[in-house]
Amino acid sequence: MRHHLQVYYVTFLILLFVHPVFAQHGEAMIFGHKYSVHSEILQEERPYMVYLPESYANDENPFIVLYLLDGQAHFLHTAGIVSFLMSQEKIPGVIVVAVPNTSDRTHDLTPGIELDSSAMAGFPSAGGADNMLKFLRDELIPEIESKYRTAPFRILVGHSFGGIFSINALMQEPDLFGAHVSISPSLWWDQQNLVRKVDDFISSRDTLDVFYYMTMGNEGGSMLGGAMKVAALFEEKAPVDFQWDFKVMEEETHGSIPHRSLYQGLEAIFKEWADADLEELFVLGGISGIENHYKKYAKKYGLHSELTESLINELGYDLLHKGAYASALQVFLENISRFPNSGNTYDSVGEVYSEIGDPQKAIEYYKKSLEYNPVNENAVKMLDQLGVKVDPMENQIEITPQLMQKIVGVYAADQAGEVTIANVNGKAILTGTGLPEQTLKAFPNNLFALTPANVILFFTYNLDGNIEGYEVQFGVGQKQFVNKVK
Repeated sequence: MRHHLQVYYVTFLILLFVHPVFAQHGEAMIFGHKYSVHSEILQEERPYMVYLPESYANDENPFIVLYLLDGQAHFLHTAGIVSFLMSQEKIPGVIVVAVPNTSDRTHDLTPGIELDSSAMAGFPSAGGADNMLKFLRDELIPEIESKYRTAPFRILVGHSFGGIFSINALMQEPDLFGAHVSISPSLWWDQQNLVRKVDDFISSRDTLDVFYYMTMGNEGGSMLGGAMKVAALFEEKAPVDFQWDFKVMEEETHGSIPHRSLYQGLEAIFKEWADADLEELFVLGGISGIENHYKKYAKKYGLHSELTESLINELGYDLLHKGAYASALQVFLENISRFPNSGNTYDSVGEVYSEIGDPQKAIEYYKKSLEYNPVNENAVKMLDQLGVKVDPMENQIEITPQLMQKIVGVYAADQAGEVTIANVNGKAILTGTGLPEQTLKAFPNNLFALTPANVILFFTYNLDGNIEGYEVQFGVGQKQFVNKVK
């Protein structure tokens, strides 16, 4: 089945999962949550904010954590960038943890002054960066990793003083963050003493498995000069495995540069992960060649490496549209072997057989698709074109009183609102604020369909035999679990 969806279908899913953020008479939109942790190192209560992507609830992968300095200024636009890049599959799953400033930003983000004695009068509280780094390492990161499903690959983002904090962190704790985005770092600090330290640090390393992305706006002077000197050191003395990029963004000011830097920085960090040429990998090494590619980056980022139904489906259709029918069939059959309970996988094989003029095989696979997704309108349409009339509801079964009693109740998805399944004159009816009314229809093997939305779901049971929620399947290989709350 091709992965474009009908407008009504998409609209229903939006309503089903996110309607509370825009319905219900001006209810607030929630982008994240604010917490705090008491720091023994800093001797104060430290607030932090978390943006947890919607997909976190349904993706079994660990999520990379992006630690964002000056969190109060950059949390909202960073969450938006991460959400968008994830939706475009430009980056894997990322959680944003924003660290706001408290009483003294200069103290927390700057290294100590060693050379510029005159600066001590202007910045008397400077020099707390090492302690702040210890707070991240020993208190905040353990706090986050105890609460969320996290990958060992972490990203640190800092702007201005936060940029030199990042450079200092690279030298002090080179293994703590797998990547840095250093935005307009204030490398004039302490007569460019950090540039000298970078030279010593880089020269002393044989290997450094880190990606360092650095930018500078239209700032000139010792700001630009310091950054260019650091970039020159990276160019001349980069250790093995060290990756870096430096961009001068002349159209950006010191204040406007964070947004573009974050967007392009994340793209740069995950470029090789996102830009895989599936067809080339397949031609060179088959499905195993694609798996080996993703295993490489799964190991680097600490993610799972299993190929998804959606990814294999995408490759199959790319091959099909180019007339590589044998290869497309091979890929789609592989998808069936990996995801045998998905109506989509059989539908896709049916499409190949339709294209190559084998109607009997096409009919066989389209009918098989309907066994796993009786509301697959594409299969019904294609069978009709092949001269076969089917009633997709012919295998519908009665919802017994005992089953009805179990499924009625109130359900809620993470970060979404409540929906209700009620017994209305012997029919299971799903309703929710802002939702069109849906009828739940039952099929063998715990398969249910919501109509007219044509969405498939499965109920899950606890050890006592009671329903604990349902899993909704939509799109290609996409799922969401919805908890029963009462």
